[in-house]
Amino acid sequence: MVHAPSQAVVLVTADWAGPARPAPTVLRELSRRWGSTVATLIIDDAHEDVLDRLEVDVLPTWMGFERGEVPDDGVAGTDVHATGSALLVVEELRGLGMTGEDLVLAGPWRLVHRRRGALPKHVVASEFGPRSGRADA
Repeated sequence: MVHAPSQAVVLVTADWAGPARPAPTVLRELSRRWGSTVATLIIDDAHEDVLDRLEVDVLPTWMGFERGEVPDDGVAGTDVHATGSALLVVEELRGLGMTGEDLVLAGPWRLVHRRRGALPKHVVASEFGPRSGRADA
């Protein structure tokens, strides 16, 4: 039986956005380090409706999701960096896998962390890596 990760990191980016250009390389390297513990995907040059649904207004945007519904207390995430809805839940995550293949991660997935803009690799690793290595675990 294949174990599906309960954690996912999504990078929303575009080739035309200068500050976003190094971000996919950072995610690919971290994805190799994390192995199968964290699902990773890239949403590249998304349509406006996708950007609106994910509440993305800056490229790149890094999003951390956990599998599951909104908890009973109604608070999906505790991220001080998130803006917009803290109760963002999506039925599936759809984008490109780390080798460029189309990837769909069935959910539901709830947003638990978001950062906007170019980030150094060590920041992405500490804030979005496997829960055991994160300060908010």
